[in-house]
Amino acid sequence: MQTKAAREQQFTALAETYKEVIAKVCSVYVSPIASFDDLYQEVLINVWQGLDSFRGEAKVSSWIYRTAINTCLTWHRRNAKHRQDVGLDLISDIPVDDNSRTEQCRELYAMIATLEPLEKALVTLWLDEKSYAEISEITGLSKANVATRLHRIREKLIEKANS
Repeated sequence: MQTKAAREQQFTALAETYKEVIAKVCSVYVSPIASFDDLYQEVLINVWQGLDSFRGEAKVSSWIYRTAINTCLTWHRRNAKHRQDVGLDLISDIPVDDNSRTEQCRELYAMIATLEPLEKALVTLWLDEKSYAEISEITGLSKANVATRLHRIREKLIEKANS
């Protein structure tokens, strides 16, 4: 068990190192019932609470992704009865790098926002160039299942883009 100061220092370093990863995951789960700030805060709370139980069997980045995704999925499951469709107005509020703030990026994230929660997680990891093995480790799905689901998600997004 580490000292309080060491734990705080470890948490601060993780929060700073992985802030973009956490922001990216939270951004695809923004909805009328889940603001970006609320989701981000909830992820940080769960990272803090999970520090002592992290055994280092997985890469830290995989653990952070898993924590962020599971936090967002849990938030939406808890609040599903209040679910509403996400519109483009919410997508424009998502903090995105200035280089990425193009109309195509907003349209892509608007389409991603319409996906089911697990589909959002998979496509976010894929867009972040994670391998099927890494996505499998993070989500707990088999690599074959990841590949199949991503193929279907891509088809669904292409269909949405063409309609």
